[in-house]
Amino acid sequence: MYNYLLFLHITSAVTAIVSVVGYPLIMSGVRSTEQAKFGLTLLEKLAILPKLGGTLMFLTGLALGYEQTYLFRQLWYWIAIALFAVIVVIMAVLIPARIKQQRAILEPIQSGALPDAYRRSRRHSLLLEAVANVAVVISILLMVFKPV
Repeated sequence: MYNYLLFLHITSAVTAIVSVVGYPLIMSGVRSTEQAKFGLTLLEKLAILPKLGGTLMFLTGLALGYEQTYLFRQLWYWIAIALFAVIVVIMAVLIPARIKQQRAILEPIQSGALPDAYRRSRRHSLLLEAVANVAVVISILLMVFKPV
């Protein structure tokens, strides 16, 4: 059973991580209003991945802890759960709110250069995405090396 849970845990983690890593990659090439609107549409479609993958990852992580109860006494396990919470808040709450704000800024503009208000909002999103990416890397390191 443990191996099946571990497989599901890793698969769901990959699913969730794709969007965390993908968000800044998609938006890095945006140079015009049309591109930004398209990029934001892609991000909205990708938003399902951290929700589904993250939920399954969390549940399988807890199930792994239930299977191997010593995990609940490991500091790295609790740090990984805390980092997961940070990632969820960023990817499921803060980033979607920023996407809505950016859409609202771009809505009245048909084409042309990106307005300064959008650029400021995008920089803030990029900072949040960077924090989420760092948290993902640390989580992966914790789960691979399992420091005591």
